[in-house]
Amino acid sequence: MTLQPWLAAWSDPAAWRALRGVLGGQLLQEGLRYLVFAGLFWFALHRWLRRRLQRRVIAGWPTAADLRREIAYSLSSLCVFAGIGGALFALIVSGHATIYREPARYGWWWLGASLPLLLIWHDFYFYWTHRLLHRRWLFRHVHGVHHRSRHPSPFAAYAFHPVEALVNGLVTPLALLAVPLHWSVLLAFGLHQIIRNAHGHAAVEIMPRGFARHALGGRFTTTTHHHLHHETAQGNYGLWFTWWDRWCGTERPDYGARFALATLPRR
Repeated sequence: MTLQPWLAAWSDPAAWRALRGVLGGQLLQEGLRYLVFAGLFWFALHRWLRRRLQRRVIAGWPTAADLRREIAYSLSSLCVFAGIGGALFALIVSGHATIYREPARYGWWWLGASLPLLLIWHDFYFYWTHRLLHRRWLFRHVHGVHHRSRHPSPFAAYAFHPVEALVNGLVTPLALLAVPLHWSVLLAFGLHQIIRNAHGHAAVEIMPRGFARHALGGRFTTTTHHHLHHETAQGNYGLWFTWWDRWCGTERPDYGARFALATLPRR
């Protein structure tokens, strides 16, 4: 990688104007996703259906102090994500990353396979960086910020220390350094991650009884799966799928029982 393409790109004032637009657009886009989906989960589960879902509360409701802290840290994370978006723009301008628009440019097979592969890559990346963040020093100084929410709300989806936000935000640029991705795949990926992330911090189990034991459903993480991680700061490190926890022996032994308890039928 030489400096010449970078210098040529950034000597153009138009590139700087475009960068400012990207930073503002990225902040607006990520902020709207966060506010819309975290807000919808919070309003629906913690306000509108609160009494009806009381029996499905996994351990406890988040407090007002939890919400204020989660939103404050999420705002700082959004700024970090915007900065990463600017860096990604620089990679695209310099020709080191490709986001394409013509669906058949790299083949229809790649268009269909790229989203599942991106989700598998994200799950792998998150599991191992998450385990790293649980090392004593990193947990105390970085990841512990996220764990201040023992009973998180959907607004905890982006409640990270800036260093952790940087680590989490690198998953897409790293993928784009390796392979080209269609814009619609990145859009679907972004929507999936905020919806599943807000759901995973909902404090209420909304999946059907028996889901965690099902041959297919049991391969996906649930709100209970991640809530137990917040309660204990041990085990259940997975993001979208349970297989890394199962393969590495880090799934909590009480997960099945706690999921069953949270999904007991109403009497």
